[in-house]
Amino acid sequence: MSDQFKNDIERIQKLIVSIKSDMNKREQKQKAGQQITMIEGEIRGQLTSLDRELVLIADVLKYQENNQMQKENEKRKNQIQELKNQRDLIKDQFNKAIQDTRQEVAMQNLQRDEAKLAAMNNQELHKNQKDLQIQQDQLLDGANNQANQLKQQGKQINTTINEQNRQLDQLNIDVDKTNNQMMATNNKLTKLIAKSSNCALLICIVVEICTFVIIFIWA
Repeated sequence: MSDQFKNDIERIQKLIVSIKSDMNKREQKQKAGQQITMIEGEIRGQLTSLDRELVLIADVLKYQENNQMQKENEKRKNQIQELKNQRDLIKDQFNKAIQDTRQEVAMQNLQRDEAKLAAMNNQELHKNQKDLQIQQDQLLDGANNQANQLKQQGKQINTTINEQNRQLDQLNIDVDKTNNQMMATNNKLTKLIAKSSNCALLICIVVEICTFVIIFIWA
């Protein structure tokens, strides 16, 4: 086994030990009622580093396969697989610990709410029920307001589309009108060319062209 590969294995093993140690610290903090958010973040970061290290060492081994003895390669692959198995086990344990904590907190909140309700008299229960009803009404009002806003936006979009369609229709009418005028002008020019070839023809052509340009601009 090369020194580099051995060093990589040892580094990953140390990282696994560190993660296990932090998971034990997390469990102790949770039992003591202390904040565990920070240490959970550290564990997640270490798990990410572990994933990255395992990918890198597997890639390195893949590139070195042609230069290593088969028996040594198999040994290294087994070592890497063992580290991956440990990684997967740690992840499962960590995720289960997170889920257990959430369930425990939810249960504690439920028990606290039940105890709070049990300690209330009829007047307090009535007030609590009324407060809950007000909260529900506020949520419904918010949902209705959002629905009305979406409805108004839909109407505005529809109005805009209708206006754009009207403008397109008018544009089509103007284009047809301009095309008809162009055809009429061309017909006149054709007739003039057929009837005359003198100077007056040139003048008429110029006049007709100017007329066509003016019509096209103002159309």
